[in-house]
Amino acid sequence: MIRVILLSILLTQISFAKGISQTIQEDTIFDTIQLKEELKGLVLDIDSQIGLPYANIYVLHKNIGVISNEKGYFSINIKGLNSDDTIRFQYIGYKTKNITIGELDTSKVVYLKEEIFNLSETIIFGNKLNAESIVKKVLENKESNYKKTTAYKQAFIREKDIADIEEMNLNLKKSSFSEIDPELLELVEEKTPKHSTSYTDFLGNLYSSSNENDSITFKIDPIRTVSLKEKDIAELEQIETVFKNIFNNTEEEEYWKIKTGILSQKIDVNEEKDEPKKDSLNENERKVSSFRRRILSQLNYSTMNYKKEWEFLHSTGKYKYNIIGGTRVNGEDVYIIDFTPRSGGEFIGRMYISMNTFALIRADYEYAPDKTGTDIHLFGVGYTEDQFSGSIYFEKKDSTYSLKYFSRKAGSYASFDRSLSLLKKRKRFLFDKKLDEFKVGVILSVKMEESVEFVVLDDKQISHNEYADFEQKEKMEIIYVDQFDDKLWSGYSIIEPTKQMREYRKQKVDYNF
Repeated sequence: MIRVILLSILLTQISFAKGISQTIQEDTIFDTIQLKEELKGLVLDIDSQIGLPYANIYVLHKNIGVISNEKGYFSINIKGLNSDDTIRFQYIGYKTKNITIGELDTSKVVYLKEEIFNLSETIIFGNKLNAESIVKKVLENKESNYKKTTAYKQAFIREKDIADIEEMNLNLKKSSFSEIDPELLELVEEKTPKHSTSYTDFLGNLYSSSNENDSITFKIDPIRTVSLKEKDIAELEQIETVFKNIFNNTEEEEYWKIKTGILSQKIDVNEEKDEPKKDSLNENERKVSSFRRRILSQLNYSTMNYKKEWEFLHSTGKYKYNIIGGTRVNGEDVYIIDFTPRSGGEFIGRMYISMNTFALIRADYEYAPDKTGTDIHLFGVGYTEDQFSGSIYFEKKDSTYSLKYFSRKAGSYASFDRSLSLLKKRKRFLFDKKLDEFKVGVILSVKMEESVEFVVLDDKQISHNEYADFEQKEKMEIIYVDQFDDKLWSGYSIIEPTKQMREYRKQKVDYNF
């Protein structure tokens, strides 16, 4: 509770989100590899020499597969396989390529060639369909194309976050507390990390039920979770102690309130007493139910329901669409449609839509140049969503389409230039009495990025009895690390980490005042 209050005072509900990026010039794939364990490589466009992100890579006739990372790099587990086993590389709009493990071990770069065929006027106009009408049919046919099933999936999820404090200034204007003085605020400014990075890699089994009568329709079974996290601002322990002592000195008819201008909000300093005790959890344990909710929230992106991030499907009048050709995906003919925003649109990108079912099979898109999402600047508070990119791919299984992978990256900039007051009051008739006050001028600007990569490694339908028989555990272990370590994922299929992610090491922050 104390940490929540401190964050409220300093940031006033400005959330820190974080992320990470990478340049294409990476040399990690040329390290010596052990043929019996894993194979690393890079997938490139043969003409542009640009890495192909999220290419589908799998061993033929084996239940082994991965996708390339955001720059085209990959690492695949080949333990127990032979040098003449074949790995297939698929990328929508490109010709599929098969390479033996022995060949890939010799040349670790795989080149794919774009394959787009022209559509005859008979195909397009014979059905009286133009690009926009094709796009509209994606949502019209969504329920029949993306049916909810009772299924088992094994998934790998990578979350990456980064926050950079570009400016932070705390100016003490009033204090009734001797413990809070200008020197203390100067130390807060000095000791607060100006750069914060975290990532979490999760591998686990996901179980979903199509029976809406089930009390829980989604369960998870964690296999391994590895996390790198920096210390938060809220973990400045001495500051916590100062405020904890202040809040402990609160009598029955007294309460606390945060105020900025005419806006104010009460603080429940007794909230911790009402929270469930966490004694049963060790330091490296978390509740599975919390992680389950987190994954459900991430999966919501793949439903295409959020109109703001899927505007080019929900508000087609804001976009121009152009059919640039066709290609084949797993034996299915698809339209390739590019889109650009009109005056009211935000995104630019490309879609691959089935000619037969009008299912969206793949989409890659981002903010168009000079376009942003939410952009608010009012009364000293600013918030701008200045970065967004999304990529998603569905695979056809029988008569329905299932999620294979998605990536979602968002960036924003937040600023705050206002005075904040922490008030202690006593209840009384008509007007409550102010007892103490701590007032500080806050100038704060933060650059934030967050990203999620989600890949389904295995997917099959199960019976409802199988779903019901699986009991979700209460606790899960988190392996906390200071730096990415390949050994922790030996024998597992994961998304190859970026160079920056490999090299980044958790900062050692001195919190001793």
